[in-house]
Amino acid sequence: MSQRKEMNFVICFIFLIFGKTIHSQSWNTTDDILPWETYLQLGDIQRPLGLILNRSSLAHRHFTIGYLCLHSFMYDEAKEAFDLAINTTPTFIEAYIGKMLSCKQALWSYTDLDCGQAIYNTTRKLSRTSFQEELLSTVYQWYAYKPNITAGEDAFLLSIRNLSQNHSNETDIRVLLGLSLLNVAKQIQNQSQIEPPGMIEARNILEDVLKNESNHSGALHYLIHAYDVVLVNISQQAQDYADRYGKIVTTSSHAQHIPSHIWIRIGSWNRSLSANEQSIIVSLRLCTKKLLVSNLSISSIQLESIWNLLNTTQQKLLIQCDVVNRAYSMESLSYSRLQTGNWLGSLDLLRDLYFAYYQSNQTLNQYLSFAYRTQTRMIIELFYWFPYKSEFLNKIQQLLAINGTQTMVLLDENTTQWYPIWSEAGFRFSECLLRLLINVNNSNNIFIIDEHLTRLNNLSNRTASLNPYVSISISIMISQIRGIRYYINQSWQECLNELNNAVKRELTLIPGTNSPSLIFINSSELLAVHLLLIHRQFEQGLINENYTLKSRQISIVDFPSQALILYKKANEAAPNRVINIVGMARANTQLGNTNEAIKLYQLLLTQMNLSNNTDLTLLKEAANFIAQNPIQYNSASNYFSSIFFLLFVFFLL
Repeated sequence: MSQRKEMNFVICFIFLIFGKTIHSQSWNTTDDILPWETYLQLGDIQRPLGLILNRSSLAHRHFTIGYLCLHSFMYDEAKEAFDLAINTTPTFIEAYIGKMLSCKQALWSYTDLDCGQAIYNTTRKLSRTSFQEELLSTVYQWYAYKPNITAGEDAFLLSIRNLSQNHSNETDIRVLLGLSLLNVAKQIQNQSQIEPPGMIEARNILEDVLKNESNHSGALHYLIHAYDVVLVNISQQAQDYADRYGKIVTTSSHAQHIPSHIWIRIGSWNRSLSANEQSIIVSLRLCTKKLLVSNLSISSIQLESIWNLLNTTQQKLLIQCDVVNRAYSMESLSYSRLQTGNWLGSLDLLRDLYFAYYQSNQTLNQYLSFAYRTQTRMIIELFYWFPYKSEFLNKIQQLLAINGTQTMVLLDENTTQWYPIWSEAGFRFSECLLRLLINVNNSNNIFIIDEHLTRLNNLSNRTASLNPYVSISISIMISQIRGIRYYINQSWQECLNELNNAVKRELTLIPGTNSPSLIFINSSELLAVHLLLIHRQFEQGLINENYTLKSRQISIVDFPSQALILYKKANEAAPNRVINIVGMARANTQLGNTNEAIKLYQLLLTQMNLSNNTDLTLLKEAANFIAQNPIQYNSASNYFSSIFFLLFVFFLL
């Protein structure tokens, strides 16, 4: 017995020592680092860029912070930390290489060629080993083919692949290979593929990395991107990576946000809400830490909640800090809140985006671009909730009160990026929708709508060479607006023709690696809602005829079943969105499938209960239907299948 106790003691002692060793990736530097560097918790990498870390070196500590920031897309902080490392040890070659890497935002399609070349030029007289020379030369490939960025990306991929093969023991180099493969997979020649070969290869490489270094933050991060596709069964495979990355890298706003890409893909709105809320809080904490050199207790995601705690200079710096990461999280959070019926919560985020834009003296168009996209989705979502109803007009006044007098700002007429164009297109689409629904017979509105449609056509042409998916999507918006206009004018067949044509064109689109992760409006759902609306007119005895749909005569009695088919297909591609849940419930109601409608309304209530600010009007529709139509159970098996269905969805959410 005593031997067993001694053995247990030894085992415990070993675990304590082992745990201390693992946890003691601590630093023994005698000099202090900056307060914001101390704040960061970004995980750990064993041999960044193949470097054996000296944990008594201040330069190595700055470099490590910079490199971990780089892998979490904190580019400004990465450059700052690399500069601190270089200032401490001017001959520190890995710090220069890290700074060169930070001149390219690989998966964000941004390359600062001058930045990369300038840093490379400063290294010419520095001594280096043969491996350092190979690595430096590899990174330089990104910037060596000015102005041909694509050629540089291809050259980098070839070089980093060779480097990885020649130094197969260097795990971190294989992570850069995985990143490079994902970057090249986003090039225009691969945009017509959901899963280009390079993306699949990147998954295999990065998953192999985790066998040797299970918590490599870069590998986990890039695996999330590698599985962020429109195929639900593929995205589901990244759930573990999303969970682990967010828990390891706790003080990076992007690290907290990026898991929501997976949660949105699979319709897990509770986790998406949590991820994006935490991302915004983390962003505000980091920025105030850099500004105030002290910890500021932040529990609210609203920008205005901390605004008055700062002086004018600090306010200006806060607006400029972590702009893209925080704005992405705000956009995604707004979208996720809409899926739980939280209209007021989405309004708060839109208000903050416009607030930030105006506080920047209207110089930071990034905020405006995100605001346009957020506002567009809110208007479209509300339209689906209450199509052509007074509830839409009542609620839209809340949105117009935020920025109802906003004059359209052309984000960048000379841009070579498609995202600003996509944002403008969304804003123009929502403007057309508002003008059609608010002032139907206003002649000035007709003129303005036609101007918007002409501009949308121009934007579509401009993006044809940049991003074919976006180009065609913008062109389809024109058909969608025309279809809505036909419906308002009671031209039912023309409405169906226009919307069905939009569906046909949309079916030819392949959402590839460089397509918007959040769309504005789906043509199949738009057709479905109008099929139900026209059928409702038939039920009320207002119309009585058959129509042509999909090049064949179809009875208006069959419209709800056709709508249900469209909604189901859309829900398979993007699960648990309110648009589809409500649409399928309404379609089943018109078909007389009361039990199916009740289950869908119950699912809607379950999803809306995730929010503390659920829209009461939408909630009332579901609650009233359930109260007025008690579910009929034909058998015990049907009863238990309904219960298990709701439990399954609840745990998914």
